[in-house]
Amino acid sequence: MKVIKVFALFLLLQLSAWGGTHWYLQTNQADILVVVDTSFSMKPNFNSMRDWIDNFEANTRYRNIVIGTDKALLGDLDQLPSKDHIFRTAFGRFSEVNLTRLYSHLKPEKRYLLTSTGVSPSGWEVVSW
Repeated sequence: MKVIKVFALFLLLQLSAWGGTHWYLQTNQADILVVVDTSFSMKPNFNSMRDWIDNFEANTRYRNIVIGTDKALLGDLDQLPSKDHIFRTAFGRFSEVNLTRLYSHLKPEKRYLLTSTGVSPSGWEVVSW
């Protein structure tokens, strides 16, 4: 009987620790910024970029993904009505100046730039096509 009580106590402690950790991480999510290059030259890559975003979202737990383009900040990925809003326009050229101007005030845990331009801004992890 003593063994069952000890086992039940350890089980209760373990479940409490898991539940507390899940609650804390769910309420204190870190931001991850994903910026998509929507210049005209990237239009053929939009489908593969969408797949990358879908896979990234599926494999990212306890993180808030903030999405934007090289032209505008769109907001939280899970609050967008559709991912089509990310890729609805393709115009102009990619500009590192726009990137700095739009996103320098944000302080995310990580920054991802999806592009094929060959630029490598400091503080960004570049995913190339």
